Amino acid sequence: MKASITKNKILSITFATSSILLLLLFWIILTNIYNNSLIFPSIGQIFTSMKEILSSISSLKAIGMTILRSIIAVAICLVICLLITSLYVAYPLSVNFFKPLIRIMRSVPLAILSIFIFILIGSKKGPYVITILMTLPVVFEGLILGVNEIPEGITDELKMLNVKTSQKIIDIYIPMMNPYIIMSIVQALGMSFKVLIMGEYICQTKNSIGKELYNIKIDLDMASLLAYGILIVIIVFVLEIVVNYLKWFTFWVFFCIIEPYNIKSSKKVEQNDIFK
Repeated sequence: MKASITKNKILSITFATSSILLLLLFWIILTNIYNNSLIFPSIGQIFTSMKEILSSISSLKAIGMTILRSIIAVAICLVICLLITSLYVAYPLSVNFFKPLIRIMRSVPLAILSIFIFILIGSKKGPYVITILMTLPVVFEGLILGVNEIPEGITDELKMLNVKTSQKIIDIYIPMMNPYIIMSIVQALGMSFKVLIMGEYICQTKNSIGKELYNIKIDLDMASLLAYGILIVIIVFVLEIVVNYLKWFTFWVFFCIIEPYNIKSSKKVEQNDIFK
């Protein structure tokens, strides 16, 4: 069993490495065919630009601020969706109120929404609102799916026992929905980062990757553009790994801290009832 798992991991790493090497080979062929560094800069030029970006304080500040904005936007989005999901658990028909709004958010083109929000709110708060509105459908659908996947036997038993909605959500729904919550966060982080950069680009937000890309467009610096593209991919990949590790931390917090505390509290209540 262990040998087969190790073999699968080795094969997965081999295929992933092969695809990256194939992409690099394809780019080398293109640079040699066209021989135009303005359109197809060499790999050496791209990595030189990346080194310059990482050694520039203003560029690092822009990257850091964009990452922070992305995390804040996803956190706000998650809180909103958890509140909607709680309402759905208490009143299942309430989801019909939100479904049309979610469909509208999913259908509106990013460019139109970005320009509208920029005119309405401005460049400082605009990217946050744009990112929240665009990532909301992803998190919403993930959490609603998580609720619907809970077995009917459990939900029926909770109804019979007349358990409070808040207790149902904390003790039953959130632990059982944990994989769906993590999946939604991972998808939202990847999407939010790209949406946020587009919003920053249109809104001309200070200290942002979007603003840096706008300056690159003016300078027609293709090497820096591709360098930022590679950095964005790496950042999203790292954020996804961090979120996946946080999954195990949330499991540990629930089963080692919250659940034992709930058991102790319930025992104290039972003892008090007996003495009464």
